[in-house]
Amino acid sequence: MADWSKLSIDISSLIHGELSVLDYIRVGAVCKQWNFACKLKYHCPTKKPQSPWLVLPDECDTTTIKFFSILEKKTYKIPCPEPMIHRRAYIGSGHGWLVTVNDTCSMHLLNPLTGAQIPLPPVTTLPFVSAHHNSHGQIIEFVVGQQVVSSFESLHHFFFHKAILSSTPDADGDFTIMMICNVRCQLAFAPARDKAWTSVSTHYGDADVMYHNAKFCMINYDGIIKIR
Repeated sequence: MADWSKLSIDISSLIHGELSVLDYIRVGAVCKQWNFACKLKYHCPTKKPQSPWLVLPDECDTTTIKFFSILEKKTYKIPCPEPMIHRRAYIGSGHGWLVTVNDTCSMHLLNPLTGAQIPLPPVTTLPFVSAHHNSHGQIIEFVVGQQVVSSFESLHHFFFHKAILSSTPDADGDFTIMMICNVRCQLAFAPARDKAWTSVSTHYGDADVMYHNAKFCMINYDGIIKIR
């Protein structure tokens, strides 16, 4: 009988590309070799179109992330990637990755299936955002324009509106992330490996943004569509 645990990483990756998200999770539990293949940093779990999974809040369980499958109408829990990410806020998603931000405004892309994390520039690199620290180096308040925000929860609710990806992050890092932020709903973007966000000046706040045909498409609150 063939020893399936000795399949090469390349062949295992090809198999993973044909699986549903749920089967991908199950395959990782078969043996150490298959689990290792599932945890490759930039491995794309599946190339096939998938029905979306929704991330559900669960304050009682800090060891897992809860997902709801729209197609199956079932809830699934998978272990939280290390380091622990349960206390981060999710501000966007795309191509199987989550855009997360923590209470120090450090931002990451997170693949919840593989545990891969890619650092993004902190929001304090925007020209209109700064942070005040105490004597221990801990952030005690944020300053956005002329407004002082004393808690990350408040900053999360009024500052972060949406974030999207241009493509799947991979070993070449060829992607750009765009977000709508600030109370004025301003645009900011950061190509892969950039150390700071670049803000985009607009006369009207942007209501939504999407990526289509290699272009970012935005619509503002005055009904004007822009393509970048």
